[in-house]
Amino acid sequence: MLNIKTIVTGILNENCYIVYKDKKALIIDPGYDSNKIIKFIESNDLDVKGVLITHHHFDHVGALKDIQSEYKNAKYIDYKDNGNKHISCFEFEIINTPGHTLDSVTYYFKKDNIMFTGDFVFKETIGNYEYDNESIMIDSLKNFIKYPNNTTIYPGHGESSTIEYEKKNNPFLRGL
Repeated sequence: MLNIKTIVTGILNENCYIVYKDKKALIIDPGYDSNKIIKFIESNDLDVKGVLITHHHFDHVGALKDIQSEYKNAKYIDYKDNGNKHISCFEFEIINTPGHTLDSVTYYFKKDNIMFTGDFVFKETIGNYEYDNESIMIDSLKNFIKYPNNTTIYPGHGESSTIEYEKKNNPFLRGL
């Protein structure tokens, strides 16, 4: 079972996630406040194996250079990667979810039924998008709702949710 620590960073209250198991860790979206992120990792004696980026907006990558300098051996994953990945004891799928940005991806950990959506989907809403990207966002949302209802989603800002809850309560998913 994966452990998940949320570290809220920066002035936009971005959720940086530390996913860890057996003293190994992944960092998802190191927004800002690298000292808070590093402090948690060091105080829990974790070995960072990877850094996953959902998209490259400043509030999600503000601490990336510091994190890369601190954890030089960690594998870096973003939209340029795709498909199923295996890093140390972690297995996940990279799902292209363009709409909020064209480089937006979601990370799905099937065995643990969890998903990190960045700014693609939030509790009861979705990320903003350019008018030109509306059809792209709709296609991404149609793909998103095909995943299991009991999947817990961890967004880039705010509270976690589930796909089932979003299908019932997110006005942007109705009618898809």
